[in-house]
Amino acid sequence: MITPSFSVDQDDASVIIIIKTPYVRAQDVDLHVAGSEFRFFLRPYFLRLHLPGNVIEDDDSKAVYDPSSGQFTVRITKETKGEHFLDLDLLTKLLARRGEVTTTATPTSLGETLIGSTSSVTMQSTEPFKKKPLIEVIGGDDSMENELDGSDTDQQAQEKEELQKAIDFNWELPQELPSDDLVIHSVYGFNNLYSGYFTHVQETENEIISISHPEKSSVESRRQDRCEQEELKFDEDYYAMDYINNEEIQEKINYKTIWAKELRKIQKEAKKQEDPTVDVIAPALIQELESNIEKDIDIKMKSLSMDNTYTPLKFTAKEETLMRSLPNKKYLLSNEKVVYLGLVDLLFAYSYNHRITDGENTVESVWCIGKISPTLSCLEQFTTLVEVTTASFRRVLCHPLYRHFALCEKTLQDVYILFRLGKRAVLKVLLEMKDLFDHHDVYYVYSKIWIDDYCVWIQHASDHVLRTLAHELHHFKVERNSLGWELNELEELAKEMQNAEGNQEMQNTDEVQEMEIV
Repeated sequence: MITPSFSVDQDDASVIIIIKTPYVRAQDVDLHVAGSEFRFFLRPYFLRLHLPGNVIEDDDSKAVYDPSSGQFTVRITKETKGEHFLDLDLLTKLLARRGEVTTTATPTSLGETLIGSTSSVTMQSTEPFKKKPLIEVIGGDDSMENELDGSDTDQQAQEKEELQKAIDFNWELPQELPSDDLVIHSVYGFNNLYSGYFTHVQETENEIISISHPEKSSVESRRQDRCEQEELKFDEDYYAMDYINNEEIQEKINYKTIWAKELRKIQKEAKKQEDPTVDVIAPALIQELESNIEKDIDIKMKSLSMDNTYTPLKFTAKEETLMRSLPNKKYLLSNEKVVYLGLVDLLFAYSYNHRITDGENTVESVWCIGKISPTLSCLEQFTTLVEVTTASFRRVLCHPLYRHFALCEKTLQDVYILFRLGKRAVLKVLLEMKDLFDHHDVYYVYSKIWIDDYCVWIQHASDHVLRTLAHELHHFKVERNSLGWELNELEELAKEMQNAEGNQEMQNTDEVQEMEIV
């Protein structure tokens, strides 16, 4: 069966599902509604969704087909009028998981005449027969749980639990990763779910992988390999020259990303909502972010939250297609903190590439992102924010074209902005990365073992944890000498060399003028 292209919208009273099924016999369609579940069947198409809330079939529910556009428009009434269904634009999250629910259908009397056709569509109500899953997910936020409790009490308790969990997240407290005393085969990837993907890596043109024998490596050996290679790769002369001749780099630093512009729009909208009688222009985001380097600006956690009914970021048709291609899975994470910090690493690599290419990806973008990311290039795992930022800074100062500490700081601010915008911005970035890696002959493997899973997981990730991580990043500062290289001394020497060259040029100019006078 084929999963059709679809989109989901809502108003106060109903949910509207638009399903694209060109060149079909519309009279053969079957529609089923049961609690939060919606099913659509019309050969060769099948679609099953789990909505965030319950829906019912009543006189206001209807389904119409437009043969000119080849799409169904299905309107289903909400059980609770006025209820706002969250995350209807996160299509992967809506797709039903296998083995979750089975239903038996009973036909009802609802039928709607199709546009341009004399056929009718029958919408059928179902009574769910719940099948106990092989792995029971405890504490999830799926709508099946909401069906069982039938009230907002458990949901409020869950939100409090999530908020407390976010508060308890200590991004600076190190945790010990399990050691591999006897390495039979190495595991890596998202949540350590994969192995065997780099067995013949030496025989491929993989220029991203930076560790030797990845299939026999341990967590400790990967970090040791990475640090040793970075020490060999770091070029003091290259760094000094980039520090002196920084005209191009300053242009990259001053570039305003689309994410910074989006955040400014949200800030401006928030100001208008606070005082609609005054048209207040929000302060420039770049000024705010630059000032946080010198000043300690306190950001209240309340200001990091966004109204759930306001979703300024819209997914493109291409992004929706990518989401539909992903399986909907729930993960039993062995170390949740490692997963969040791995996301920081990936977003840092993306943000660097986005900034130096002015938002236009190039043929080198896949290599650039993969090489800068310690997660992708060295199969690294991190347990503190200091570890992941230090590793990301070091790789920028070793590998890409522009190697400048201020550019690293600006990139870290870009990562803060992405977390500040929430899971939709992060998902859009991950989908862009997925598209880049998917279309590469060699590097597509990184989509399979990391990016695809991150695209699915982020749709279920805790908003509260993302906000606390944004808060930590906003106040976080990486010191130059914490990277293991004497950057302050190198910059001083570079300045002295620049001044000496300038004095020599002035002296040569004076001598030439004297000779001309003589």
